[in-house]
Amino acid sequence: MSRSQALLAALALVAAAFFANLLVSVVGGRVDLTEDRTFTLSPASRRLVGKLDEPVKLELFVSRADVKLGAYRESYARRVETLLRQYVAASGGKLRLIVTDPKPDTKDEQRAQRHGLNGIRTAQGTGYLGLTAQQADTVKGIGYLDPTREKFLEYDLSKLVASVTRLERPKLALINTLNISNEVPPGQDQQAGPADVLLAELGQSFQVVTLSNQATELPAGVAVVVLLHPHHLADKLAYAVDQFLLGGGQVFAAVDPLSRFQKFQQGGMPFMMAPMALGASSDAALLRGWGVNVELDAVTGDLNRNLPIRGARGEPVQYPPAIAVGRESLNLNSPLTSELHELQLMEAGAVSLISGAAKGVRFEPLIALQGAAVGAIATTAANAGPFEKVSLAFRADGKPRVVAALASGSFTSAFPKGAPAEETKPADGKPATPAAPKAPATPHLAVSAKPGRLLVVADADFLLDPFSVRQRQAGGQTVAEPANDNLAFVLNSVEALVGNDDLGSLRTKGTALRPFKVVEDLNRKAQVDYQAKLDEIEKQLEAANARIAELGRSQGDLSKGLIVTPEIQRELEKAQKQAEKFMDDRREIRRQATEEVTSLGRRLQLLNLLAGPLLAALVGLAYFLLRRRSSN
Repeated sequence: MSRSQALLAALALVAAAFFANLLVSVVGGRVDLTEDRTFTLSPASRRLVGKLDEPVKLELFVSRADVKLGAYRESYARRVETLLRQYVAASGGKLRLIVTDPKPDTKDEQRAQRHGLNGIRTAQGTGYLGLTAQQADTVKGIGYLDPTREKFLEYDLSKLVASVTRLERPKLALINTLNISNEVPPGQDQQAGPADVLLAELGQSFQVVTLSNQATELPAGVAVVVLLHPHHLADKLAYAVDQFLLGGGQVFAAVDPLSRFQKFQQGGMPFMMAPMALGASSDAALLRGWGVNVELDAVTGDLNRNLPIRGARGEPVQYPPAIAVGRESLNLNSPLTSELHELQLMEAGAVSLISGAAKGVRFEPLIALQGAAVGAIATTAANAGPFEKVSLAFRADGKPRVVAALASGSFTSAFPKGAPAEETKPADGKPATPAAPKAPATPHLAVSAKPGRLLVVADADFLLDPFSVRQRQAGGQTVAEPANDNLAFVLNSVEALVGNDDLGSLRTKGTALRPFKVVEDLNRKAQVDYQAKLDEIEKQLEAANARIAELGRSQGDLSKGLIVTPEIQRELEKAQKQAEKFMDDRREIRRQATEEVTSLGRRLQLLNLLAGPLLAALVGLAYFLLRRRSSN
């Protein structure tokens, strides 16, 4: 092939690609090759819009003519519009989409402002990128379609459509002892809290009412109760939760054998474990009264799924009780976990059904660890630390452990004697005495009047912001991004408990979480292989440094008339050489521990650089061979 023929072949290849792209854009065909079908409307959304009883009008406000949003926002606006048209096509005529350009000083802009859409400052003026949904006289909207929430786009759109069809949000009661609240004290500024993101996300779908463990009753009309590591519930509150479940209510309970966040709140002091986090009067624990047990004497670990934790020396330690739970440990048949990819748990317990205590209860594991690397270590040992010591002391026993489960059906009351007795106020230093029981406003339920659902997770830290999201700066604002699927699991579960199974399953669609398992496994193996060696070197180095310090003090005693003999000087030099050798050994161990990962990174970089040219060369070669065959 001559030079001119090669040039013509290259130009023909570029032209073919251009016209193929043009043809696809005109015809409208798309191929979604993403693993999660990110750009394709999910079956859950199709079911949701297919069940609409009354028509809903969607109006997408996007500035385009007089005000320019910029290439980034404009590209995202077209992504939103494309997805909305899929909603319309799947609705059977119940959804109608209108795209409006709210030009400055027009009635369209006034309508956008009236619906609460957020203006975007641009060089040409105020622009808009928002969406409203209207059914009859009810109008709700998304003030700003934030591109940073692209992973939640389908969830946000489906939630908007679902919200406009109901008059009010369900009420959620959050009972906790971790000082988590969505209420700001009068005259005080809002301080960053440990669950701000969790509360904000819950607040989009629920009316969230936060209660302390000493509250006396549940809010009227509550749809779901969330128990977040609550210690020693007041008797009346525990009884109210008990009767709520037995009346067909929905309860989400996160019970932790060792809450790291509670330790932090207590100033990092060792945490004296209560016999059980959920106390029902002075009898057995509330969950045990319902037939469900959470093991609090030991924390679960896994040598193959452990995560690195910063140790006492400031270096990462592969800590078995810190677990990265992948799809192999999730119940893929449950809508609560089928779409999740990875959860991260910190010193979780284990959940089980008490044999014979819950005959009418169905127990469905959601997160279960199994394999030869699974084990547990005593809570007291994990609490004492440090992480290095706990890691070395951990032993796998291969016993499967359920970390989260859904119990449903007919429960037995944790208060077999009925409502707890009222207590009279103490007088003159005398102890309080039980008052005569009052007739209850509603009859006591000894067993479930209606089937209830209880979702139990043997960890509480995992749903707090420090364990579930990471903060980053974008456009001068702090943006919270999911660090894993922890938050999605909690929100999916709570929404499913109140009946929004379809909506809950959408939250994790399009996740960008793609852990590089090869690198993770290499790091984990290196830590396991070299941790014991490193600990031994550290002990020897500490001993050498202690000897150097002791001999140094001898030299410093010259002013007291003591003489440093040549033998002491030689011993000091020997100890210093030993310390230098130990430091060299430690450096070499660390280098070996990361060498495989570094080597893999170099190979991937080289492959990434060569992939484009190699692909182009292969296409050119194929074209040349085809032309040569046709000319013969």
